[in-house]
Amino acid sequence: MYAVLSVTDKSGIVDFGTGLRELGAALVATSGTARLLRDAGMEATVIGDLSGVPEMMGGRVRAFHPSVFGGLLYRRGDASDEAEARRHGIPRIDVLACNFKDLVADDGVAGALESIDIGGPAMLRAAAKNFVSVLPVVDPADYGEVLRALRSAGGEAGAVDPEFRRSLAAKAFGRTCAYDRSIQRILDRVEEPG
Repeated sequence: MYAVLSVTDKSGIVDFGTGLRELGAALVATSGTARLLRDAGMEATVIGDLSGVPEMMGGRVRAFHPSVFGGLLYRRGDASDEAEARRHGIPRIDVLACNFKDLVADDGVAGALESIDIGGPAMLRAAAKNFVSVLPVVDPADYGEVLRALRSAGGEAGAVDPEFRRSLAAKAFGRTCAYDRSIQRILDRVEEPG
């Protein structure tokens, strides 16, 4: 089992990572989160090491790779998806902890556009789409409950109570929806300096 951790709000992430490691998860994280986990004495692979593609373009491109999105999206138990995952060395990602900040218009359109998180919301949507097998965790307040649910399910995300998985997915889609609305509001009201 892999857990991908890509969080702007890092509160509770070290304890969550510790709990996931105790359940046997290999931790994969974006660079800042990986550094924090490593500083706490945990093994954490940087997402570029999993995909074989380094972060590039100032961090704009880091998570977009079949190793990440395939690991979040492939249907467990589907013979074709399982075969493709094996053929391409795609890992089974069972947990995605991902959060990001709303944008502010202080820097005008150019500054706001530069701050837009593309990979985080895309990963979150992928995990939420596949909530039958993946736990999309957007709120640090849910870390404890996610760990309890995983422990009760023997570390298997797909064995976690279906209603809990569905509620995590709904929360994740609600968050990406709110994030997109915040971007729209900025673009609707901020004029580019002339």
